[in-house]
Amino acid sequence: MLGDDEVKQMQEEIAAMEEELRERKRELHEKRYAGLRTAMEARKAADGAIMEELKSLGIRTMRGGWVI
Repeated sequence: MLGDDEVKQMQEEIAAMEEELRERKRELHEKRYAGLRTAMEARKAADGAIMEELKSLGIRTMRGGWVI
């Protein structure tokens, strides 16, 4: 039969393993979505550049379309 110290040690090891698992899952999630995140940031920058160019041409946007 296991003693109290052994049970406590096993609980601590399990807690440490669970924490490591959470960290590794977070890392996997970040790596899996890194390309998407980069693409979304590039799209946002491109959309901003388009808006600035339209503004410099005197074209403004409204919901549903462009107004010249």
